[in-house]
Amino acid sequence: MAHPEAASSIVAAVRASLPAVVDRIVTRIRREIPFYAAADTVRPEDLRTSVRANVDYILDSLTGQAPASLHAPDTTGRTRAAQGVPLAEMLTAYRVGVAELWSALVTTARGLPDVAADDVIDLAGAVFAVQNAYSDAALAAYRDESREILRTRERERAAMVEMILTGGWPSKDTANDTLWEVANTLRLPLDGAFLVVAAETELGHDPLPRAESALAAADVRSVWRLDAEACLGVLCLPDRSRNEAVLTVLNRHSTRRIGASPVFAELRQASWALQLARLALGSHPGSTGVEQFRDSPIDMLVAAAPHTALDTARAVLGSLLQLPKDELGLLLGTFEAWVRASGSATAAGAALFCHPNTVRYRLRRIEASTGRTLGNPGDVAELVTAVRAWCELPHE
Repeated sequence: MAHPEAASSIVAAVRASLPAVVDRIVTRIRREIPFYAAADTVRPEDLRTSVRANVDYILDSLTGQAPASLHAPDTTGRTRAAQGVPLAEMLTAYRVGVAELWSALVTTARGLPDVAADDVIDLAGAVFAVQNAYSDAALAAYRDESREILRTRERERAAMVEMILTGGWPSKDTANDTLWEVANTLRLPLDGAFLVVAAETELGHDPLPRAESALAAADVRSVWRLDAEACLGVLCLPDRSRNEAVLTVLNRHSTRRIGASPVFAELRQASWALQLARLALGSHPGSTGVEQFRDSPIDMLVAAAPHTALDTARAVLGSLLQLPKDELGLLLGTFEAWVRASGSATAAGAALFCHPNTVRYRLRRIEASTGRTLGNPGDVAELVTAVRAWCELPHE
């Protein structure tokens, strides 16, 4: 300022009535900003303490006390971020506070005989500069604290999702209580319709960058954990009938291959469902899109002992596995179509868009290679189990 002694006189006079100035600022903030009026987030006494510290900071800056510490705006920014005060509300509170303080400075200056109008104009410029410096410091502190809070919450959420997916509860005696607490924090019910998905990643990049918001638009709540190997998610569906719609959303937003579990009813089954999602993910290497593990008793038995199931499949399918991949897939696909058609070559041919005799020829090749007879129910059961194991489980 051109006349620092004038600023010192004005500030000293304001300090003489500082408690009243602080009261007016607090009252105006609580009157004009509903968020502060609620008093359940920022208590009146906390607001008063903050206002007093910030007014002291501004007044010290106006008198040229060098250097003015930014501790007050930094503390305000971090505290409001931690309290969950919206950034716009915090900045509005500061604008209101500075306006009230400026009013007090002008009123005081008018009552001082040795203060000229030019001194007040100079003081206005100084207040404007201090306001900018304060706003920048408070804003930077608010954003820095918000980022820290977000990182902490994301780590905590990732740990909770990990507990659900692995069933790694700290104590078996308190597992039910812990599950309830974790589910409540993640806003997931304990019972309903759930899916677990596992999506392969590349260099830790999220393979489903927009899936969470797209699922939310479809009324599907989801929580996620991303690591170097896979992106894992627990999805809560409104009901089982939404399964296909959810798979469509995932397929639309995925950039990599995805494995999905069958729909299950209890959140505590998520660790079991994760195994099935991983099996589905690895069942068709090189494919794209979403692969869901089939929800059938045979598939569940196969998944319960995957290594044994694959060894059994190799023994049952025998020389069929020596065929080229495409030819093997054609024969196994024909067999599964025949099973779905209840053993009708005509119906299977219609589903595959080929002649029934073509279906019969392929089935005879399966019989010749495996030594099984499709007229024998026991042999059919062995072949169904072996084909399901080979198609559903990841293998060399």
